[in-house]
Amino acid sequence: MSVNLSKSKYLSGLQCVKKLWLEINDQQKAAPFSIAQQRILNQGTEVGILARQQLPGGILINFDRFDLKKGIIETQNAISGGASVIYEATFLYDDTYALADIIIKNKDTSWDIIEVKSTLSVKDFHYPDLALQKYVLEGNGIEIKKTCLMHLNSECVHPDLYNLFVIEDVTEKIDEFIRNVDPNISAFKQIISIQDEPDVAIGPQCKDPYECAFKEYCWEFAGDKAVFDIPGLYKDKKVILQDRGILTLEQLPHDFPLPENQWEYVYRILNKDIRIDTNRIREKLKELEYPIHFLDFETDNPAIPRHTGMSPYDNFPFQYSCHVLYENDQLSHYEYLQTDKSDPRRPLIESLLKCIDRKGSIVVYSASFEKGVLRQLSESFQEYRSQIDSMIERLWDQLVIFRNYYKHYAFGNSNSLKSVLPVVVPELNYQVLEIQGGADAQAVWNEMIKEEDTQKKDKMITELKKYCGMDTLAMVKIHNMLQKVI
Repeated sequence: MSVNLSKSKYLSGLQCVKKLWLEINDQQKAAPFSIAQQRILNQGTEVGILARQQLPGGILINFDRFDLKKGIIETQNAISGGASVIYEATFLYDDTYALADIIIKNKDTSWDIIEVKSTLSVKDFHYPDLALQKYVLEGNGIEIKKTCLMHLNSECVHPDLYNLFVIEDVTEKIDEFIRNVDPNISAFKQIISIQDEPDVAIGPQCKDPYECAFKEYCWEFAGDKAVFDIPGLYKDKKVILQDRGILTLEQLPHDFPLPENQWEYVYRILNKDIRIDTNRIREKLKELEYPIHFLDFETDNPAIPRHTGMSPYDNFPFQYSCHVLYENDQLSHYEYLQTDKSDPRRPLIESLLKCIDRKGSIVVYSASFEKGVLRQLSESFQEYRSQIDSMIERLWDQLVIFRNYYKHYAFGNSNSLKSVLPVVVPELNYQVLEIQGGADAQAVWNEMIKEEDTQKKDKMITELKKYCGMDTLAMVKIHNMLQKVI
């Protein structure tokens, strides 16, 4: 049975033909779709709806993936009926269908394609997308004059969203890609028709331009010893390794040009090495002053700015957790979570300033993140600047310990809190939580503030507090472990 290619399947084929084959023939091998990924899709939909408002008066085609013919007929009827702007125009050509976000009729018989993206600029991987659209539309006899990309404008500032979008004409660039579309489609149709899964080695394409949903399946044989997991490994070296069939650390030649820190990682993983510099850890811990505050923020960075003074993808905190350890070993916990759609920044600041003493260290994990959050709050709410700046000066980064002085093969290629905690404090476990990461927390929070069912809302509030509280409790437990180590 013939299978139509879609725009997304075409792009999958460009990334990896094995990915394309699996999507059509063995989809169950894909990792489960996360709530964070769903939020990205939802944001893209919101951006697309706002983009149509910039070019109003069009006809929206109702796409149904189970009834492709319906959308094609609606599109043809809109064109023959004299429509000058069409949203989600649907076309099929060469067994490949494409939806154009917006097409606009010119004064002559030609049309312009406008593809909407929720990025802040044009990216290289946007060009094949637009090239395919142009190929399919021209195959239907539609004369295309310009191909444009409409993206978010970083200079737009809420509440004035009149300049939320920028439209860039990328016609010349698209014409460089369009010559490859026909041979690509032919190759991809051949690939999806074969019975056996294509034999494609793991490599840079597994994460570029997006992490593949089949990565866990394809990388299973390598476990924690894939060469592409070496921290900081440049793409050109990844390509060399892939071309030479060197996929695991065991296969890595001893004369392969890597800097000392990368070879150190290789040897640590292969030899199951643990290195703890107790003297340096002791000196680092001496910097801490009581009361010690263990602080963590959860933040949102919406594509469409929602609060005064913010631009697309600006970060703002909606939640914090703070455990405070006193010199007598007493431990107190403070927290804040915004539960409605209003701007959370001012009430969060006021709550935070009540729990952070005017003296004492503030322990965070990866200080650049918390420092960035605090700096943005300081700039936006200058009446609190001196107090917030004082907090920034007292930040102490627990990650530094595990980046430099406490190295364990079981951390793998990451020193993140979620990699370190189960190794050094195994009694604490994120796996028991419904929310597994910051991106998930962001997605749940965005659903929670809109939820009208009180029972569902309360459950999400509880889960958000459990997750953020776990982050700061984890830092407390790690601190206690380090005190025992020294």
